[in-house]
Amino acid sequence: MLSKLPLIIDAIPRTLLLVLVSAVIGFILGFFLSIVRSYQIPVLSQLATAYISIFRGVPLLVQMYLVYFGLPEIFAYLNEAFAVTFFPVEFNKMFIALLIFSLYTAAYQAEVWYAALRTVDYNQMEAALSVGMTLPQALIRIFIPQALVSAIPNFANLFIALFKQTSLAFTIKVIDIMAVAKMEAGSTYRYLEMYVLIAIVYWILILAFEQLFAYLEKVYSNQKKRSAVSKG
Repeated sequence: MLSKLPLIIDAIPRTLLLVLVSAVIGFILGFFLSIVRSYQIPVLSQLATAYISIFRGVPLLVQMYLVYFGLPEIFAYLNEAFAVTFFPVEFNKMFIALLIFSLYTAAYQAEVWYAALRTVDYNQMEAALSVGMTLPQALIRIFIPQALVSAIPNFANLFIALFKQTSLAFTIKVIDIMAVAKMEAGSTYRYLEMYVLIAIVYWILILAFEQLFAYLEKVYSNQKKRSAVSKG
């Protein structure tokens, strides 16, 4: 079983790329979705609510198949309808995986951001605006740092869940940890050994990220305490 470990290790960077890029894009997109909802921006707020509902309500695997198989067909139809070759009909598999995981996790991160921003006293925003800060400045300097303190545990849970869900990427032929294990198990018929091996690898990686998030939560909590003491 250990003889196959180097093959699994070689696939770890691709898996981490998929997880980290999707998480960052989802983090940023989720923030903007939460802002749109918080300020009830006409039309955009309704669109954001519909987006969140769809991506939270449709199973991830179904979303992956819809994008992987549906997008080329839609673009091929558009090329034919408009007599152009502008729209691509073939896509990089990693790009498709990054796209769907980013959009999927953004819907969940938007809910976390929305709840976190509501924990911050809005009077602070009014005070910041009254002293001449712009809205972006107030968000970056006041709202976001305070919101992150309460949101880190939820963001950590979403990240860990996303890490596990990326094991579905092999279904659209992305060669990640799960894909390597599946191919090796199929060629050697040693299914149990290979799946035990990747279970251990996933567990170690996720444990490392759990420790990282615990450290970040401790750092932000200590900063919040020091800030409260200085104000007192």
